[in-house]
Amino acid sequence: MNISRLLIFTLFLNVSLFADARPNTTSPTLEQQEINPISTPSSNQHLYFNTEDPTEDYFKNFESLSKLEKWDNIITQGSAALEIARNFHRHREEAKIYAQLTSTAFYMGDYTQALLYANHCHELSELFDDPSLLIRAIYLESAAHRALAGKEEQEEAQQYFYLRAVEICEEAAVVYSKTAITNVNLKGKVYFNLGAAYADNPKGNIEKANNCYSIALDCFKHTNATDDVVRTSIRLGKIYLLQKNHLLCQQMLDEVRPLIVTERLSMHADYLEAQLKLAQNDLEAAFNIATVGLEKAKKLGAKEDALRLYQTLNLLKSS
Repeated sequence: MNISRLLIFTLFLNVSLFADARPNTTSPTLEQQEINPISTPSSNQHLYFNTEDPTEDYFKNFESLSKLEKWDNIITQGSAALEIARNFHRHREEAKIYAQLTSTAFYMGDYTQALLYANHCHELSELFDDPSLLIRAIYLESAAHRALAGKEEQEEAQQYFYLRAVEICEEAAVVYSKTAITNVNLKGKVYFNLGAAYADNPKGNIEKANNCYSIALDCFKHTNATDDVVRTSIRLGKIYLLQKNHLLCQQMLDEVRPLIVTERLSMHADYLEAQLKLAQNDLEAAFNIATVGLEKAKKLGAKEDALRLYQTLNLLKSS
């Protein structure tokens, strides 16, 4: 069965959109502090509560809450921390909170709010000598524009947002190249988002997307950022599928499957493999894999992912 690029694009639009908010599984765990640690039944993570400084609590809790995908809790704690940082003119903390809230709003699907947070982060980051946070703010702005493009129904508006996403992320790449920063992981985030800005656009440049993803993948491998390696590999797999290079797509899946430790990334891999099997006209395998992925999406409460998997299954049923 032949699959047009438009169909694949529509079904893949929000898969692994954003390599930023969720911590890597290889990241060090939070230090055990003596500030009333509370065990969370569903994980081994701890949450901290110190009424004297909600900002300190927020930063200590962010990683745990992100791994648990407790986005509402992050917004609540982050808003309280943001007010304190703003009132006491702690600009660096304020900018960092805005960056984290951008990622959180993105995962909640509130892309307009994500862009507002990113704009605030950008404005504050201009004050600092270290450009790292500025670069992050810029690629976050690009990611928000890219996500907003996907929500536009009119082609002209959609293309405006996609082109702005590319322009903004190219600015992040230029800033990185002109500084003495040696943060390879940050470089990977820039090129991941630049590649996504090209790839998500139905009229985008797939070759440029491929090149950007390849650069990002090298960066993430260099820094042992396992989850980012998986996300980027799945994105590259999508490119190979669009190029009808089914062998490379399958090889990519086979390489990343053993690295996956989260249900969400496993679901994304299932979705890609179901699309691959569909393209190969292996309808039974595609149906089985999509069914497994759908169960994971339901368990995660991933509504948009579940919708795409439903669409895939419906397409298979009608084939």
